[in-house]
Amino acid sequence: MAPILRRCLPLLAVAAACIWIAFANSAVGDFRIDGALAVHALARGDVGAYLSAQVMMGPFSTLVQAPFAALGGGEGLAAYQWACLPCLFAVGLLGLYLARIARRRGMSSLGCALVAILCLVNPLTFAAIETGHPEELLTAALAVAAVVVASEGRTWQAALLLGLAVASKQWAVMAILPVLMALPARRGRVALGAGAIVLALYLPGLVASPDAFFGAQQHAATTGRIVDPWSVWYPLASVTTVTSTIGSTVYSADVHRVPAAIGSISHPLIVSAVFALPLALAWRRRRFGISATDAMALLALLALLRCALDPVSNIYYHAPLLLALIGWDALEGRRWPLRALTGTAFALLFEHWSWNLSSRFQHRVHRPGGHCGDRYRYCTVPAFPAWPECSFRSGRSA
Repeated sequence: MAPILRRCLPLLAVAAACIWIAFANSAVGDFRIDGALAVHALARGDVGAYLSAQVMMGPFSTLVQAPFAALGGGEGLAAYQWACLPCLFAVGLLGLYLARIARRRGMSSLGCALVAILCLVNPLTFAAIETGHPEELLTAALAVAAVVVASEGRTWQAALLLGLAVASKQWAVMAILPVLMALPARRGRVALGAGAIVLALYLPGLVASPDAFFGAQQHAATTGRIVDPWSVWYPLASVTTVTSTIGSTVYSADVHRVPAAIGSISHPLIVSAVFALPLALAWRRRRFGISATDAMALLALLALLRCALDPVSNIYYHAPLLLALIGWDALEGRRWPLRALTGTAFALLFEHWSWNLSSRFQHRVHRPGGHCGDRYRYCTVPAFPAWPECSFRSGRSA
């Protein structure tokens, strides 16, 4: 009985933490205007409304959240809190899985505990839940897990996880090449299997409402002209003062807008870059396969690239980056997860001490001068050429 209880305790701890995070939150954020349309339709059994909703998140994330949202009843805060649970649990399970791998590769017991804890309990998890995007956590967990199982040669598990990740949110296409490059063999089978899963999950919506489907994909492929201070496009922005009246109070704010062309090309540019950069690295190394740690380092770099090149880079966009850094530590197996600790420290810094990077303040009046947005760009832009050079210099084989 004792061994069984010992094995169940981590799962119980993860479940308790997920419940605490979900039900301590008191905001639904963007969920009300995005994911709720499909999730609540499916929760009440209205399949027609679900297929025609075509929200920006992928079908798998809505399928996962809908049964839990039904337990909350109605369409209010309680339903959203329940809908967050499966996404949080996916991250918690990833933490336990990475901790087990880290232990197997020589990390200390305390280091393994930190890996498991930081996957779930970090500022970016709370930011994603608070802003109404639990699907970001689900997608990130699936993408990181796909790279790990691929590096262990588990082809069908890799295909399943990669397909579900892409079917949860479109940005997960960045994980395609890291997963394929981490595989020791049968890359074609994994690509075909993942593609079949994506097609099976997206096809019903496409058939039911083609206009709504392509409209949602077009909306996901472009962004507006407003730019945040932590985007690489921010120096190109022009400033316009906007006033609004709420009740008897008049608010004024400086809105930074980039040229319309940047809003149109930024997302296609990100997609192009996440395929071009891995292929360029493979060409330079004269081989396609890479080691497990290199594949996770590559995923982390592509996640950083997505954050920096998107004109509106919300802080929760960095959740995939942090999970990839934790996965990198776990696969490397050093005594302490230093990348995970450093990434969490930076997340705390930008969440709580930066006016411009905090999700709580991103729509308030811009403070001119030496803000953390500048420091963020100074750190991220040099990372693009430096990261591949340092991480892949040795030319290790897969």
